[in-house]
Amino acid sequence: MLRADRRSGFCKKLLCLTLVLILAIIPTTGGSAAEDDVLYFGALDESIAQNVKTATVEKGVFFVNGAIPATLEFMSNQWVFNDIREGTVHFQEFLVSPGDVVKKGDPLVRISVTVDEIEKEEVELNLEAAKKNLEEYVADTTLLLDQYKKASQTGSERDRKLTSLSYERLLDTFRTEKEKRENRIDEYTLRLTEIEGLEGREYIYAPVDGIIGQYMNRFRTNEVLGYWPALCTINDPTNVRIVVEGGSDVLRYNMPVRIIQSNGNKNVELTGRVITLKSAANSVNLMAQNDVIEVYGDASAFNPGREVSVRFDKIYVEDALMVPKTAIKSDKNGSYVNVYVNGFSSKRYVVIGGADSMRNWIVSGVNEGDIVILDQ
Repeated sequence: MLRADRRSGFCKKLLCLTLVLILAIIPTTGGSAAEDDVLYFGALDESIAQNVKTATVEKGVFFVNGAIPATLEFMSNQWVFNDIREGTVHFQEFLVSPGDVVKKGDPLVRISVTVDEIEKEEVELNLEAAKKNLEEYVADTTLLLDQYKKASQTGSERDRKLTSLSYERLLDTFRTEKEKRENRIDEYTLRLTEIEGLEGREYIYAPVDGIIGQYMNRFRTNEVLGYWPALCTINDPTNVRIVVEGGSDVLRYNMPVRIIQSNGNKNVELTGRVITLKSAANSVNLMAQNDVIEVYGDASAFNPGREVSVRFDKIYVEDALMVPKTAIKSDKNGSYVNVYVNGFSSKRYVVIGGADSMRNWIVSGVNEGDIVILDQ
């Protein structure tokens, strides 16, 4: 009887110890629920649940802009030279700067001209001599023509014919020589007029309308200007294009772009399109090294001495699903969001298509109208 009681007591103690061990193990195994895709928030009371920040997945236009530096390239221009051949021309100062818009006849360069008096006297003497020679030639030849004309009216028929033939030949020679001598007089007269006009010449003028280019030689004050050295270029603003040196992988044929340049306190902006075709089907010899952009509109407001910025839509998606950046989390498996529904949080992995400063474009993983939990 005593042995039975001892055996029964031992079994009771063993059972109690076993229950204690089981209870100690249960909380440890229950902790793995935190790693499940579904987290239960039912234990939260209403006041705590209201502190959860959420946002609704919405559709909209998602875009990210890109920008590339480029340069202006004028396709048509005219060089401006010193057009004064007489006298000595001295440079004083440029009256324009690169980027200035000018009209035909506007003064570009201020100059001073020194006239060679000896050269002027020589031209005057040559002019007087040419006039005198013409006068004497006309008088002598006219007298001879009169003699031939009278002789052609007397004598035998044979003599009259020979005299008439000589008269016609002399008359033709007279007309030709008289014209040559008159042209020589005109040349001397024009040259003398130019020399006399140079004494008051102060400027070199624009030969055409356009924009002053950046290719401007530098001269010192009172430096002598030759006839051929270029002073500057005048670019045609109606024939301009944009060049991206070395090209860019993000630019595609026919892509619309915006061309922007900062000039002082204002921005000049025009639109354009990429006209460079980069296709694997083209021969390597036909591939352009630089990207070229056609410009729409009047480019006269652009400063040719400064860079421009070519801006374009790097990413543009209509009806894109967008969520705030603070809703995105990540782990070893990728990016995910916590979708909040009636007190439950569902962990959903998403594919992100792009991001701007505030939002992420979600390609897949959520639907329009889903409520996502934001990072606290």
